[in-house]
Amino acid sequence: MRQTCLSLLFAAALAFLTVPAQAACRVVPQSAAPVEIVRNTPLTTVQVNDVDATFIVDTGAYRTLMGDDAVRNLKLERDQWVATAIRGIGGVQERPDALPRSLRLGTTTLHRRTLTGGASVMVGPLPVNAVDGRPITGLLGRDFLSPFDLDLDLPNGRLTLFDVQGCSAGFLPWTTPYAAIPAIPSMDSALVVQVVVDGRPLRALIDTGASGSLITASGMFRLGITPELLAGDPAGNGAGVGPAPVVMHRHHFAEMRVGPDATRDPTLWVAPVHMVPIVDMLLGADWLRSRRVWLSFATKQMFVAVR
Repeated sequence: MRQTCLSLLFAAALAFLTVPAQAACRVVPQSAAPVEIVRNTPLTTVQVNDVDATFIVDTGAYRTLMGDDAVRNLKLERDQWVATAIRGIGGVQERPDALPRSLRLGTTTLHRRTLTGGASVMVGPLPVNAVDGRPITGLLGRDFLSPFDLDLDLPNGRLTLFDVQGCSAGFLPWTTPYAAIPAIPSMDSALVVQVVVDGRPLRALIDTGASGSLITASGMFRLGITPELLAGDPAGNGAGVGPAPVVMHRHHFAEMRVGPDATRDPTLWVAPVHMVPIVDMLLGADWLRSRRVWLSFATKQMFVAVR
């Protein structure tokens, strides 16, 4: 009997020890940086080796990218061993990576979300080299942004980085109401949410670097959009990473709904392009610019301030 009681006590103690402790929710601001919207393009200043440089804030880009001319002008060392193939809507390009000593946004030194936490960046042709005459150094992508949660307040021109750990819901330090939109699981750090267009659910990549929201090839299939339906729509060449321009059409829809946020009679770009990760659309800066959003890479959610 004594042995049985001791065994039960040992089992109870073991069960207690193996219950995982609930980590306290921690939300710590790291730094804030001004963001300027120019032609639906969010621009911010990144210090590259302590030199101010203009970058496009691009949550749609898996890796940060700098242009060849900018790398030469900043006299950045090139990686003699590692070159990266860059795949975008315009095709594939390959260049040796650049190795800046440091990248800093506001007061925060940025490190890639890798085991080594280095600061290497891809090098190649940019979608745009200048915006309204302002030279563009590169695209600031998810490899440097996703270690943080992003409070992106484009109406007020501000981006704040937060360190978020052990949280799940109700942790935003906002004083205004907001809606939570869960992200759809993806193969990397991409934030993909459900967007309903004309009653059809689509997988949408949150892409701050896209000046206009875009329906992709898989989205065209889900919506039943054929080349014949686009024939009468205005067309233009879309800029993307890669050597080839992409022909896009401006198509009218009845409604686009992101969580509780509804946009009536939107006109969106449509093009038969294929994206990685596989998504049906890009939700771009044309939608984001009038809204305050919190992009939570830590909890895989997007929060939208209720207007």
